[in-house]
Amino acid sequence: MKIIKQDQFGFLIPDVPTRYRANCAREWGLFVSGETGAMTAMQASEAGLTKGNFVELALCLTQERTLSFEPNYINEPFTEIWGIPTAGGMKDQFGENASELSTFLLHRQSKDRMGMMLAGFGRQAFNAWVNDGMQANPEEFALTKMTEFFFTHIFRFEMVQTEGKYGTYFYVQATCKPATSPLELSAIKAAQEIYQGHQNGLGYCTDPRIEDNETKCLAQQQIIIEPITIPAKRALKASKAK
Repeated sequence: MKIIKQDQFGFLIPDVPTRYRANCAREWGLFVSGETGAMTAMQASEAGLTKGNFVELALCLTQERTLSFEPNYINEPFTEIWGIPTAGGMKDQFGENASELSTFLLHRQSKDRMGMMLAGFGRQAFNAWVNDGMQANPEEFALTKMTEFFFTHIFRFEMVQTEGKYGTYFYVQATCKPATSPLELSAIKAAQEIYQGHQNGLGYCTDPRIEDNETKCLAQQQIIIEPITIPAKRALKASKAK
């Protein structure tokens, strides 16, 4: 366990990652924790396992993952979010001056919408590079601008109800706003410290279960690909020999 103190606020980095799930099923539309597979949304709420339909947080890190959660999701892309909650049910577990590093996954439509928002940041960074005279290295310039943006804004992830082929469901809509309150500004400072520590190899934004899941998925992808490609290579060599 590590505690980061910023101003009058304390932020916890737990030894065991605090992971939530975005349950987007038709009766849910809630962030949840713990084992809720056999429960209804009402039962999970009564058990204290639901954490509201939104969270606002200071982003520490986002990572792209390939994961499987059988039987519904096999080797599918996810976006892993790490951040410090500043509002919503995840934050309400703590006192006014405290929060902790938390994580959850985005998938399919929720992941795509997050990607669209990040693409917008990228365009802003590109326009800033052009307007600045295009003298700096564009990749380094864009990274600097993106980092500045991330660590001046609070990101809101909120369940939005919609209709699909199989009826009502929810997706997670990502938006952002400038950080203004003392808690938000301090949480951003802590998020920067966590990000830098993770980049320096301290592993703050690491969940061993997710790491193991992805390792198995990537190994499985290799097993699936090799029987297709190797015989083809052998056939090509045989044809050249003739």
